[in-house]
Amino acid sequence: MHMPRVVIFLLAVILSMLLAADAASAQADMKASAPNKMTSPDQKRRMQACQEKAAQQKIDMDQRAKFVMDCMKGGK
Repeated sequence: MHMPRVVIFLLAVILSMLLAADAASAQADMKASAPNKMTSPDQKRRMQACQEKAAQQKIDMDQRAKFVMDCMKGGK
């Protein structure tokens, strides 16, 4: 018993539409959270100021990330 080519074609089209809809849904979910992960302009200014302070104090690269994080929290 062989399925007609039209039936096979329709099944392939339906399957591809379902996969495309699922992929589009996943992308929509990712885009919704992106603004929450972005840094604010104020945070960018503080980070740049802390990085400049670290450079002026000639802090090693190994310690610089910790220094900048502490600086942004107001620790230094």
